[in-house]
Amino acid sequence: MMKKIFCALALVAGFFSCTEDYTDWANPQSNAANEAAEKFVMMVEPTVSAIDFAEVTEERVQLFTTNLAEGQTGGYVVTVSADDVEKTVQIDADVDGYVSVAELEEAVKSLYGAAPVERSVNITVAAEVKVESEDGAVIVRKEVKPFVLKATPDAPFIDEGGYYLVGNIDGWTCTRVDAYHMVNNGGDVYANPEFSVEIKPVDGITTYEVKMVPASAFKEDGSKVVNWPIAISAPEGVDVSAYEGAVSLNNKGGNIKFDATEGAKSYKITVNIMECTYQVKALSEPELYMTGNELGWGATTEDWLKLFAVNANWDDSGNTKGIYWMIRYFKDNEEFKFAPQAAWKDDFGGDQMTVNDNARSGYENNGTNCKITKSGWYIIIVDTKTKTLNINRPKIYLIGDVTGGWDAGKDENLFTIPTTEDGEFVSPAFANSANVRMYAAVDGVDWWRSEFNVYGTTIVIRTEGDQDPVPVTAGQKAYLKFPELKGRIE
Repeated sequence: MMKKIFCALALVAGFFSCTEDYTDWANPQSNAANEAAEKFVMMVEPTVSAIDFAEVTEERVQLFTTNLAEGQTGGYVVTVSADDVEKTVQIDADVDGYVSVAELEEAVKSLYGAAPVERSVNITVAAEVKVESEDGAVIVRKEVKPFVLKATPDAPFIDEGGYYLVGNIDGWTCTRVDAYHMVNNGGDVYANPEFSVEIKPVDGITTYEVKMVPASAFKEDGSKVVNWPIAISAPEGVDVSAYEGAVSLNNKGGNIKFDATEGAKSYKITVNIMECTYQVKALSEPELYMTGNELGWGATTEDWLKLFAVNANWDDSGNTKGIYWMIRYFKDNEEFKFAPQAAWKDDFGGDQMTVNDNARSGYENNGTNCKITKSGWYIIIVDTKTKTLNINRPKIYLIGDVTGGWDAGKDENLFTIPTTEDGEFVSPAFANSANVRMYAAVDGVDWWRSEFNVYGTTIVIRTEGDQDPVPVTAGQKAYLKFPELKGRIE
């Protein structure tokens, strides 16, 4: 039946007397029938003490047997619960005490998550039982107090520290490089098993060849891979270049390969550890970067800050295309300008733009440089189609179920603005336990086009599609740090 089911327990779980007795009012039962039903005791004997789902080979597993005779019941209801989890899950068992392996594993995962850790779950068995007496049969509900089952979900190892690309992108140095760090949306890695990174094209490479190495597989200082068997590779025998496909989680195959795409500005590489798949998207949408005197005037790629594109999905008019925003603390007399890539080409600013200083920042043109003379927190909004710059006080709002409404721009949902450069934007306390949603106010666009959320400790901007829900508890608050994109909810 399975490779790893521990010895059966010669144990009779404790009993409850009948509860929720069923009475057929068309055929009233005598005291004798009721007395027989009351005295009848259902006994449950567990047949397994532990299950490792990774070792199960059958679709059904027998959890228990009972003392019921053939025809006394049509089956059982099994309630799966845990001492430290409020939720319970019910699954069906047949007349012999067999349950679906998939349903049982899903019940364990719904209580504890999918991590391959041994968990203790309580198994409670109930049934409608036909009891005979001198005066005829009566149907009663019987329930037996729970027995404990040890259960381990079937799931691969997932590194909470994320994964790093190694390969011809950095000459196979096989070290941890921040620019190649693949991360998920935060939180439980088994609930969010997709890890991704956006990398810049590398000059001279026509076919990229990479592997994905867990953070823990490197030396402690990140200088070398020391545990290759847990690296992610192409499957054994697969040696083709493709933008999506399967992966091996134990380095059984060669390199994952994909061809360079002409005109690509970056590549977004994603791996789903639970599904053992990868995907590469060549990104060629316009981008916008900023540099200035506080950013090294663009001496290196890292001296350019990338602005966030307004989510232009589902906009057939194209009115939201080419609008970018950023929240940042500007220092006194800070100068800056913009470019469509992280390099000096087609850059613009200052008297080349129309500037609306809505925040009274003391803005000045300094030739083709923009200049803010008064230090403070600002949100800058750039429309590259019209070369317009709006400088506003940053307004960040909660919206949706945590506030009890979907009206945008309500003062009672506004975050506080920090008074120092290293301070945090802080939300009002959440009014309700629900999925939190928040956004930065950007002139002329719907709130969800500049939405973001906090996953773990990372702020993820919604620049395309939808975002995964983030459940929170009433009374908690969101704390945000820009432009580092760090956050927390507590």
